[in-house]
Amino acid sequence: MGFIANYMMIDEPTLERFMKLDGEELTEAIDELEESGNNDVYCMDKLWDGLHFLMTGVSASEPIDGNKLSESIVGVHVFDVEDFVACTEYEELEAIVLELEKVDMEELLSNVDFSKFKKKKIYPDIWYNNERAQLAKELKQEWKGLLDFYKKSISVKMHVIVSIY
Repeated sequence: MGFIANYMMIDEPTLERFMKLDGEELTEAIDELEESGNNDVYCMDKLWDGLHFLMTGVSASEPIDGNKLSESIVGVHVFDVEDFVACTEYEELEAIVLELEKVDMEELLSNVDFSKFKKKKIYPDIWYNNERAQLAKELKQEWKGLLDFYKKSISVKMHVIVSIY
């Protein structure tokens, strides 16, 4: 199946409840909330590591502390659980959006060499230069989708939970 990144808007009481949960309890609570359909969710599917690498030059498995582009993919505050779960609080989203808006995606994609993605073992193993146009289109869509999701989160004053599992 693979690792899929989901971004979900949550309110303050939900964040406080999640912070009290451990391990499997937390992932079950996140999954239940996602499945309920009551919260906005953005699913980046499997392109999270590729987008992180494109914007930062490193894999998301090596997040850059304090780097807003890195935090846009992996969140700011990582929960101490087996699966990857993090949150970005509402007050932190504006700085992330400002950095995402500065990204010249056309420029990044015009010079992208997907063999570098393969060499660095960026997840998933789909990075082939002969599929350049399709991969570039998908990465641009995910960047735009995440940016729009974060803008909406700000407009409704919601925190964001990042789950990658």
